[in-house]
Amino acid sequence: MKKTILFLFTFIALQLFTGFATNTIAKLWFPDADPTITLLISLASCSIAIIALFLGLKWCPVSRHYIRTKPWGTLIWSALLGIGMIIPITWAQEFIPDSWRIDLIGDELTKILQTSEGYFVVCLLAPLSEEIVFRGAIIRAILKWKSESGTSKVSAEWLAIVVSALLFAVIHANPAQIPAAIVFGILLGWLFIKTGSIVPGCIIHWINNSFAYVMLKIFPTVPIDAHLADYFNGNQMAVAQAVIASLFIALPSLYQLIKAR
Repeated sequence: MKKTILFLFTFIALQLFTGFATNTIAKLWFPDADPTITLLISLASCSIAIIALFLGLKWCPVSRHYIRTKPWGTLIWSALLGIGMIIPITWAQEFIPDSWRIDLIGDELTKILQTSEGYFVVCLLAPLSEEIVFRGAIIRAILKWKSESGTSKVSAEWLAIVVSALLFAVIHANPAQIPAAIVFGILLGWLFIKTGSIVPGCIIHWINNSFAYVMLKIFPTVPIDAHLADYFNGNQMAVAQAVIASLFIALPSLYQLIKAR
């Protein structure tokens, strides 16, 4: 359990440090710097530092064994599950009370995602760093801790999945995102336990984060936090059809992943 706390503390500390350092440097040497660029550099520096530290210290062991098994079916179904989950989860989040919503960097995030550099940082680097920490490191640490205490394998696995999902949800620092992040975290944790690799989770995480980027490209005038109905000219029936169609993609994909060895 000590390692889990260490990993979480390191993840948060690196976020705070890179944010503080970037802002301080910008104010001292580049007072006219665009705040969006400063935030982009901060996010990129944080993700790179996390990836380098966790891989360098072998907190998240790296191996090519999983890819060498050629798990193309699992990766394809993971991608389809990621696509199918987006609209239902987005729709479910609309029922969260507005009083729960805390948007600290919403406008800046929109500006960041309108650039190719922003896509690289938010949709590629960030998912990789989070999967390394919350699945690759934290789940492994909890499994090792529980195995040493004599806990059954299944109990240890589900404890690791749930704890990592809860921590993953909390670090998003937005109460409105917590329910969806927990569900998302449980799914990613389960996939990690099943495959022993963060690759399927990285694919789903990448697709989920890329959704906002794609929507901004297709609908540049629609706010990033808009309701689904705003994309369908207020047509709630179209929203319901989109949710149902997405479930017809997500549920068979999940079934195939459950069946996969």
